[in-house]
Order: sequence, then structure tokens, then C-alpha cells
Amino acid sequence: MDLESLHVQREAGVEVIVAIDSTVRGPALGGCHWRPYQSVETARRDAAGLARVTTRRAALARLSHGGGKTVVIGDPRERTTKQLLMLGDFVDALEGRYIVAADTGVGEEEMAVIAERTGFVVGLPDHLGGCGGPGPYTAQGVHLAMQAALGHRGQSLEGARVAIQGVGTVGSCLVEHLLESGARPIVADTMPEALSDLPEGVEVVAPDAILTVECDVFSPCGPAGVIDAQVAEQVCCHVVCGSANDPLEHIGIGSLLEHRGIFYVPDFLANAGGLIHLAAALEGGDGEDSQRRLGIIPENLERVMAYASAQRVSTAVAAERLASAAIAGVDDA
Repeated sequence: MDLESLHVQREAGVEVIVAIDSTVRGPALGGCHWRPYQSVETARRDAAGLARVTTRRAALARLSHGGGKTVVIGDPRERTTKQLLMLGDFVDALEGRYIVAADTGVGEEEMAVIAERTGFVVGLPDHLGGCGGPGPYTAQGVHLAMQAALGHRGQSLEGARVAIQGVGTVGSCLVEHLLESGARPIVADTMPEALSDLPEGVEVVAPDAILTVECDVFSPCGPAGVIDAQVAEQVCCHVVCGSANDPLEHIGIGSLLEHRGIFYVPDFLANAGGLIHLAAALEGGDGEDSQRRLGIIPENLERVMAYASAQRVSTAVAAERLASAAIAGVDDA
């Protein structure tokens, strides 16, 4: 996978990988994944793939940023201050081409330590004058996309059954939004502790059952690639809309869903809320500004649907083409 640049450093007992996919629209922006990958090759592939999808997420949302990603190969439970400071130095050495934020395995307090060594960081805790983490805004953006998608079917979230695969930081926030909208969430997670703090009345099913539960919306909020050809034929929903990156095994799965009458909301359209929030904060905006900017998510869904209809392609292909056009400096493809 082609990248603008790849940077690797081994120090303090961990390996740090920073993948910069593009700085065409502005400095690369992206979160940090910190987990014990099975191999260096897997970690590098993950960094490159996530950087690429972040570029498309930023471009479709018309942000002045490209995509980047940090991956740290190590167990976050064994993380040291020395490692966080080293990461800050490593990011700082890139001289602003990449801005790091919190993500899987890295929270706001860790970002505060990283910020001791670099100013190219965003998402610090509120008590330090930061904008907080991106997760709640990602969840809110998915919620807006879900509302818009159901609206095109003449439905609302009131009474809708929404099957959520994964209730981590984003998935759990999404559950709260859905309950406030009168929806009926059904959830599953491979980590039992993620299910312990769910609001009363939320239905829980086994992880392997969530893919085929009868629902109005299937919302993948966990790992990538969960919808392959077999799942596309089995999933029992009207809409697919979640926060997971690259939930389709490949872009052709979008056509399989469409042929079954299932409306697929492209992942980097639906899950752009967190990135929009971080970009707004870098420009000096506050929470209200971030909330206002989230309106581009349902607007982009309209653009994608119009392009898909005009060009007779799936929404997955339409979103990819529109994002590519934005990266190339063309407003609409």
C-alpha cells in the first residue's frame, strides 16, 4: 500500500510506527493504537490502512488535513512514562507533518504526557484546556448518519432495533444516543467487561449472533472486515451504519448489500465525527463548534446517494470516488 512516508523507531521496549498517507490537504491527523500486535508486518499494515482511511475521512468531510496513524507494538497495561515521552519526541521530530491524537489503548491522560514533548498533539483532557477525546463525537456522527439513512426509508430511530457489534468507547456512547432517540439497542462484545456498565434494558446477545439478529440497523463498531460475502447474504437489516473502519471485507461487498436492498452508509462518512471534532479544536473551536460541524455528515450522505444514483454504483464506490476527487482538489467527481 503506497504511503507518503513511513517512520519506525524501536526504543524503551516498544516499536513505534507512524504512517503518513497524505499531507496534500494539510498536516496528517490521526490517532494512536497501542496494543500487542502478533507481528511487525501486521502492525505496519494496520498503520498504513488506517492512515489511508483517515485521509478519505478528512477529505470527504472537507477538512484541511490528510491522514496519518501511529501504532505502538506493546501492551498498554505495561506502558511506562518513558515510552510515552519517547513517542512525543518521535512525533515532534516529524516537524508538524503529523498530529497525534488518542485512540485504541491510548486515552486523554496519556496524551497529556506525550504533549510534554511535542505540540503536535490534540485531544488533551478538559482540565488541561484540551478538547477531550474524539469518541463521543464519533458516536454522535454515527447517530446522525443512522437517522438520515433511516429517514430515506421513511423510518425514524423511534422504536428501531439497532444491533451494535462492539460497545467500547464509541459503541457505548452510541447506545446512549439511541436510547435517547427511543431506539431499541441490541449489543454484543467479545469482552465481557464491556457489557457490565450498559444501561438497564439493553438486550445482549452472543458475539456470533449479532451478525444475524433481525434488526433495522446493523452497526459494526468493532474490528475491520466483519462483513464478508457470507455475512452480506445473512445479515438481517435494512441499513448498515457504524463506527468500525473498513467493515467491508472489500469494496465489492457494498454491491452485494445493495442487491439485497440493504443501504450501506460508508464507514469513513459515518465515523467522521471524532476527526471533525479534533480538526475543529486545532482551529480554536469549542464543543459547540464541533457540534455544528457534524452537520456535514448527513449532508455528505446526500452527496454520496446522489452520486451513486447518477453513476449507478454502490454507495461504497461513490464515497471512495468523491473522497478521491476531494484529495485531488476537485469539489465533486
